[in-house]
Amino acid sequence: MKIFSLLFCILAFPVFAQMASTELTLVQRCLDEAKKELKENPEGLTALNALKIVPDSVQVERYDRKIGRQHIATQLTATLRSATKPSVMLLCLLEEDKPLFTFIR
Repeated sequence: MKIFSLLFCILAFPVFAQMASTELTLVQRCLDEAKKELKENPEGLTALNALKIVPDSVQVERYDRKIGRQHIATQLTATLRSATKPSVMLLCLLEEDKPLFTFIR
């Protein structure tokens, strides 16, 4: 039984690591989109650039749904933390892993 458990851990680790990497890539895409939206607001962009992703907080929910006429395939939420300010929450709606809507509160 120990051999099976060890074998599972060895084989499953790359899959879990890849999933975590994919999730962080999606968060980064959402943050890049938010930065584009803030290009006219240097103060807001500076505040956003100071935020760091809390990796354990990333949640990716995949489903097939329309909001109005827009199809949404993925909802992503993540906590963003700053060294000097309270944490904030990122909400991002994606279609084919491309951000459609970002909201930070």
